[in-house]
Amino acid sequence: MRTFKVVVEEDPEGKWTLTVPALPGYVACGDTEEEVLALAREGIPFHLASLHEEGRPVREDDVEAKVVSLEVAV
Repeated sequence: MRTFKVVVEEDPEGKWTLTVPALPGYVACGDTEEEVLALAREGIPFHLASLHEEGRPVREDDVEAKVVSLEVAV
């Protein structure tokens, strides 16, 4: 059993996205927060297995996520 920090966001259309800072490339999308959490509980083990099969390192969950405002010219 492992614990991961996750980032859960709701978009303007009411859909939900979950990412895992320690697992770049992992994304779960769903209609509710509960759904993306359930998808992540199911999907993260498969993602970890894929990384292992590819010989890619798995980072420890010591990543400190930081939310900042970034001004860009558009």
